[in-house]
Amino acid sequence: MAHPVWSLRRGLPVIALGAALLASLVTAAPATATPATTTSAATTTTTVQTAFRWPRDGSAAVAVPQLSVASASRSQPVVPVASLTKMMTTWVLLHRLPLTFAQRGPCLTISHHDVEVYEYEVNTGQSNARIVLGQRICEDTLLRGLLVHSAGDYAALLVRLTGLVQALFISAMNRSATELGLVHTHYADVTGISPLDRSTALDQANLAADLMVAEPIVAAIVRLPSVNLPFAGVLNSYTPLVGQRGVIGVKSGFTGPAGGCDVMALRQLVGGLPVIIYAVVLGQHGADPLARSGAAAYALARSLLPSMSAEITPLGPLIQWVGTPSAIVTTTTTTTTTSTTTSTTTSLPVTVPTT
Repeated sequence: MAHPVWSLRRGLPVIALGAALLASLVTAAPATATPATTTSAATTTTTVQTAFRWPRDGSAAVAVPQLSVASASRSQPVVPVASLTKMMTTWVLLHRLPLTFAQRGPCLTISHHDVEVYEYEVNTGQSNARIVLGQRICEDTLLRGLLVHSAGDYAALLVRLTGLVQALFISAMNRSATELGLVHTHYADVTGISPLDRSTALDQANLAADLMVAEPIVAAIVRLPSVNLPFAGVLNSYTPLVGQRGVIGVKSGFTGPAGGCDVMALRQLVGGLPVIIYAVVLGQHGADPLARSGAAAYALARSLLPSMSAEITPLGPLIQWVGTPSAIVTTTTTTTTTSTTTSTTTSLPVTVPTT
């Protein structure tokens, strides 16, 4: 089954609103007052100009695909993105090995080399999930471990499932980035451990929205606070706030060069109607960088709510964007093979490995 993919393409009028950066991650930015009148197809509404809550440090972006809305912080440097890389690993995997909720996908048997990769990741403090020699493991399990617990050894196993060597798989990741219009994104490995896996907050918002829309199986997995894996047991997600306060995914990451990074999907009700807001925060350093990135992403996503309202239209009640019109972008539609699956995942652990 094909689904539309929403994308922020290069050359479209995605506007950095230029709101002042805040002195705190959790202090709300004041709303500005100058309302203006604008007309929709069915109703007349008032434009509400509110300041989005951009983080004080790092860079950020936000998107509401169902309303064709996107915006970015003033600074959009190309920076390491740590395990956010695994979103593109997943994209390439599922386009080569589509998966539905009724399938397990292809399986493989754990080899000596696979165990060596796992042991290396343990010894170097990278995120991982235990595997054992001779173990039989399938795509659905590997995908849950990759997206929930950010297991780097599972990423290598998923590449092996596709039959590609890593160099060719990484080439496919970069080719997909180009096709999706992620012009500031480049990948050097499949896990994000390399500082050469680089992107911008806006590109990552684009990728997250595309992935969640195109692959329902991903949307089901990333909303889980923990996952039960063979030989590894119950493992928590590193993604902050998943399963709490309306957070339904999607991926976090941390390395020294990248700092704390979070791509958050937040489901909220506006006038009783559901809306999903994507917020991306990169480059958070200092104490507890993952929690810091999650708090900033949550504050940013919530700051969009005053710019939305439920309106009565000839089609029935719909959510309308009543914020600044400069945040509205043109959308494009493509089709892609989808996959589906069920899952469970995450609460933030005390010790933060590189993910």
